[in-house]
Amino acid sequence: MGIIATWVDSLMAQRKLSPGSTAVLRTIADDPETASYSSAAALADAAGVNVATVVRAAQAIGFSGWSELSTEVRNRFLSSLDADKHFARNAEAGAGQPLKSLVKDLELIELLAETLTEEAIDNVAYLIAAAQATTVVATGSFLAPGAVLAHNGQALGYRITLSDGPMTSMINDVRMLQPGDCLLTFSIWKTSASILPLCEYAKTQGIRLIVIADQRSQLAELADELILVPSEGTGPTASATGAVVVAQCIISALANLDPERSRATLEELQKVWSLTGAVASD
Repeated sequence: MGIIATWVDSLMAQRKLSPGSTAVLRTIADDPETASYSSAAALADAAGVNVATVVRAAQAIGFSGWSELSTEVRNRFLSSLDADKHFARNAEAGAGQPLKSLVKDLELIELLAETLTEEAIDNVAYLIAAAQATTVVATGSFLAPGAVLAHNGQALGYRITLSDGPMTSMINDVRMLQPGDCLLTFSIWKTSASILPLCEYAKTQGIRLIVIADQRSQLAELADELILVPSEGTGPTASATGAVVVAQCIISALANLDPERSRATLEELQKVWSLTGAVASD
């Protein structure tokens, strides 16, 4: 049995489902790749049910509808592929051309706009603002959104630091956090094996956990605040675009929590830039 089929079976075992919902979920488990790229109507035809039953099946296992569930299934399927297989799959489909990556990222942003809520972003901003310190733990490609969040958050006067060294350094950074502080990390495509136990440790210390993920992974289930992003890329790895967009949204929310404070902090930053000549003025 495949990874996704096992996951679907575990969800089904926890709930009493109608025959129609069971048929939908069995169809997904039997061919997750095809199902995840299907419209609700196409999946309904494959399962022998109507479109409304597809939506109800998704809602029965905790998703808002087929759009959210299909994204979850697709991301789980893609994360099960090794990098070489991920690349080969895209190359065979003709998706490896550079500008197709731009088109795909635009699709991801549109999908994110449909599912991301202001409440989710505001909740993350409130946690960070209430904390004395926030540490962002990131590896690989997801250093990019981590750096965006930490750098711009510091510009606004928040103690947000990026922990991007070896695991022993990350452990030290997390150990410096106090109860009520925040740890933010990413669970997208492939996640470092040590991140999960590190986050489990942080939770035992009263640290609030924020996770930006592309699926409801074990790490995502630990989160005090979870934001799900689409991550399908056209190259050998997942796209970081959705995570970068979310980082930008969090920065915007932080800035708007107290506009006067933000304005004063940025004015002071501009003075230091001018004093040091750190930023060119022309």
